[in-house]
Amino acid sequence: MRYLSGWMYGVGALYLLMAFLFNPLLVSWVLPRVGLALDADGQLADGVFFIGAIVAVLGVFLLRGARQPHLNRELVKLAIWVELIAGLVLNVYLAVRGYGHPLALVAFGLLHGAIALVGRHALITCRRHLTAVKPLKRAS
Repeated sequence: MRYLSGWMYGVGALYLLMAFLFNPLLVSWVLPRVGLALDADGQLADGVFFIGAIVAVLGVFLLRGARQPHLNRELVKLAIWVELIAGLVLNVYLAVRGYGHPLALVAFGLLHGAIALVGRHALITCRRHLTAVKPLKRAS
């Protein structure tokens, strides 16, 4: 169960770091310096803030649930699906739309896939640990 707990702590911390990086104030400072412009009505900043808020909430729940990972397996499944859908599908969408450098999108796609696969493996390992019950000894 340490494996699943460690995965939850690691991904939870990563999500909180991402939420900090998706802060609209930080984004509005960084984007012009890397050559990207914010749109006039602020939709990009609003979308980034929304994604950051969701990632922060999921990160906090993962960190809190890591104390008892066997009771929070559904939360782990949610994080795995978030990685698959929001990570991989979003990277394909960004690549098709022409946003970002292709190598960076491939690297982020591999990172999302690795997080999902390791989480799935940790979940399976935890399930095996919970089902491995020793038989009771009979009093003779």
